[in-house]
Order: sequence, then C-alpha cells, then structure tokens
Amino acid sequence: MLIQIITIIVVLFLLTRIGSKLKRKEITLKEAFFWGALWFAVGIVVLYPQLADKAASYIGLQTATGIDLVVYIAVGLAFYLIFRLFIHIERIERNITKIIRHIALKDEHDK
Repeated sequence: MLIQIITIIVVLFLLTRIGSKLKRKEITLKEAFFWGALWFAVGIVVLYPQLADKAASYIGLQTATGIDLVVYIAVGLAFYLIFRLFIHIERIERNITKIIRHIALKDEHDK
C-alpha cells in the first residue's frame, strides 16, 4: 500500500512537470501527450494491478502475471527510446560537423 501511495505521488508530480514543460514550450503537444499517457497508464496499473493481469492473459501470456507484461512493455519502450536518442545524437553530430566546416571555410576565406 505504501509503494502505491509513493508511486501515485511520483506520477502526479511527473504529470505536473509535463504540464509546466508544455506551458513553457520546452516539449511539443505530441511529446506531452505521449509522456502524459505513459505516466497516466502507470498510475492506473499501480491503482488497479488486476488490469495488468487481465491484459497479460488477454495477450496470451498464460504463465505470466500483469507485472511481467508491464516489464516487457517497459523494456521494449526503453529500447525504442534509446534508439530514438541515438538517431537524435547522430543528427546533432552531423549538424555540428557541417557548422564547424562552414566556420572553418569562412575563416580560411577571410584570411
């Protein structure tokens, strides 16, 4: 019961952080919706763990409990987000390289 209370407090805190970041335009509406839905789902599963058990049996995980399904989804989501971060970092590195080349060529031209 204590872990549920702590988790709900954390979820509510994170939802308010999402709202404040959206208000300051630090994240897009799409990102806010994604993270809001994710943390809302976490709150629902914490309050009603039997829903995760039902979802696990519906999906076909006969020997698994709902928490197993949650862990599977969390691992898959983590891998997806790591992939997205990797792609984003690669794009930033390419842009930085282009900028540095442009500056270097401009400096060489100015001499």
